[in-house]
Amino acid sequence: MLLFIPLALCAAFLLASSAALQQRAAGRSRFAARDDRTHALPGMGHLVDLAREPMWLLGWLTNVAGFFTQALALHLGSLAEVQPLMVTQLLFALPLGLVRTHLRMARGAWWAVASICAGLALLLTVQGRLPAHAPLDEYRLALTILAIIALAATLTVFSRGRRPAMRAAMLGVGAGLFFALSALLMKQATDETLNEGIATTATHWFAYALCGVTMASLVFGQMAFAVGPLAPTVTAMNITNPTVSYTLAVLVFGVPAPDTPGVITGVTVAALLVVGGVVLLARSPALPRPTRRLPDVSRHDAPAPMPPS
Repeated sequence: MLLFIPLALCAAFLLASSAALQQRAAGRSRFAARDDRTHALPGMGHLVDLAREPMWLLGWLTNVAGFFTQALALHLGSLAEVQPLMVTQLLFALPLGLVRTHLRMARGAWWAVASICAGLALLLTVQGRLPAHAPLDEYRLALTILAIIALAATLTVFSRGRRPAMRAAMLGVGAGLFFALSALLMKQATDETLNEGIATTATHWFAYALCGVTMASLVFGQMAFAVGPLAPTVTAMNITNPTVSYTLAVLVFGVPAPDTPGVITGVTVAALLVVGGVVLLARSPALPRPTRRLPDVSRHDAPAPMPPS
């Protein structure tokens, strides 16, 4: 059964809602008002401030719900099948980010949505069903964890002094790396718990690594939300996460890589459609919502109404 598909989409919606709520709370934090935020990094004090914000707490609870929904989807499907579907977070996150702003998505955004949906449909179709429970290579997993930590640390160092959008994107890539790694560990821990029991899971190191990686993804995500706008952050996360997840599924879980010209071509085209749609959707301008009120032409500084898209 393909029950993992609706579960993954539900998880994407919950995580997108969480991102929108947490980004708004982070934008109102004391760190966001600092003059040195282009060089400084939000620390534990920033997280403590956010924990006092009802909006951020609501976003965190929504994130927890999305976490467990995603875990169930990963148990029923392959990492290489579920994680690409998490790209649909962007389809939900950007419209949710426009709530109460009196703005609407431009027409180009809908072409981006169509591109992402077509790419995901092609990916799920061309590669066929992948094994949901492949053996884990623990040696490669340990090397992967070290490599991701080193890469995330490098991104953090080189993000200092960058423009807000670039800095948010770089930290978003770091968050995406940890999201992909947490998905891998989450799948292994969920499979182990449901098949062998929680007592068995507690004896394996990857269950504790999941806690650390989840915390790292939270910290990087909140840093990205605090230093820049939502669009580059979510774009970076949603390109990095499925790309790295697919790679990890092949390298660590032994999921078969595309090996025929038809499948390779299909996966490549699907990836181009998804990545192109993600970039286009994030760059699509928001337009004023149509209104029946006439503009106040008595003021010389009143903006001219924009033509409908």
